[in-house]
Amino acid sequence: MQLFITQFEQKWQIIKISDSEILNQIRKVLRMKIWDTFFVQNGDIRNQVKINDRDKQNIFWNIIETIQHTPTCDHNWLAIAMPNKRDKIELIVQKLSEIWIKNIYFWPSERSIIRQRNEKKAQRIHKIAKEAIEQSRWRYLPQIVFENDISKILKWKNIVVFDKSDTNLQNEYKFKNVAQPTIWIIWPEWWLTSNDYKNFWDKIKTVSLWDTVLRAETATIIAARLIQNLD
Repeated sequence: MQLFITQFEQKWQIIKISDSEILNQIRKVLRMKIWDTFFVQNGDIRNQVKINDRDKQNIFWNIIETIQHTPTCDHNWLAIAMPNKRDKIELIVQKLSEIWIKNIYFWPSERSIIRQRNEKKAQRIHKIAKEAIEQSRWRYLPQIVFENDISKILKWKNIVVFDKSDTNLQNEYKFKNVAQPTIWIIWPEWWLTSNDYKNFWDKIKTVSLWDTVLRAETATIIAARLIQNLD
């Protein structure tokens, strides 16, 4: 069932959406008709609705059910060294949104070729995340932050670095019930440098992700899936 994340007006059990992009998708792409049902979400509120009327500027829906969801504490934060191409950032954001990582940070490591955020593409990045959430039917839009100083996001967190190590992730560490969130550091191509490590606390944990040197986008996707499967 299709999900739309958008603002809407609500009066009693009827909501109205005037977003021209959504209206165009409903009419010309999905070709939805009166009484077709789907989900509409604004913030944390998700409604199952059905179309009961429409005109050229608006679609009116009856609310069938308001779906309650109890937020869970998310202890998983990913800090990803800036990859060597900007389109890889889009791929990473899309896949992490689908896998349900809520906190996504990008930072320039010493070996990062791209070191600055492209402000013109920031809106596109957030749109990609929104579309990925709609496609996957997840509840929350991720927080996406570009931070030049990684030390600002390390405070009060457990730090785990995916780097060259003999330690296996699943066998060694358990993080689901820890009091503090865990931030997972993803390397750039050809690993982190000693200067990168100076940004981290002394008590970091280092775990092996793969036997070969993975591209940043590959490492990120694999790491995110492994993290979600931790006990």
